[in-house]
Amino acid sequence: MERGAHKSASGRQGFSLIELLLVIVVIGTLLAITAPRIATALSRRSVTGATAGMDALLRRARASAIQTRLPATITFASGVATVTVDSAGTAKLVGQPLNFPAQYGVAVTPSSNTLRIEPTGLILTGTPFSMVATKSGAADTTVVTGYGRIE
Repeated sequence: MERGAHKSASGRQGFSLIELLLVIVVIGTLLAITAPRIATALSRRSVTGATAGMDALLRRARASAIQTRLPATITFASGVATVTVDSAGTAKLVGQPLNFPAQYGVAVTPSSNTLRIEPTGLILTGTPFSMVATKSGAADTTVVTGYGRIE
């Protein structure tokens, strides 16, 4: 065997404990700094999704009222919104109910528990209607005017 061909006992083949601990501390510090921002962004995203869901629900109710030429009603109960069309005294469900706490993880506060949309697409009573979606300090509001305009 030639001289110098073998590794010496002092040759490194890995990381020292100090180096590993330093990397763990740096990663932990970065996570501690970014975790609140990520949580806030996720809350805002949930609230934005809930208001978009409410907008879609309002559009569905309005379209149903205009197409069927029957009044449509949006009813809120425990964070769940349902759209029904009143046909000869019988309420028929239009689409699936929207469960805001289960689907978006938000709390919703409507200005009233029911919103009636006339066959003309107008909302003659209870306007302006508003619904506030909140989660962990993030909030967004959907407002509906008497003309059915969503703001």
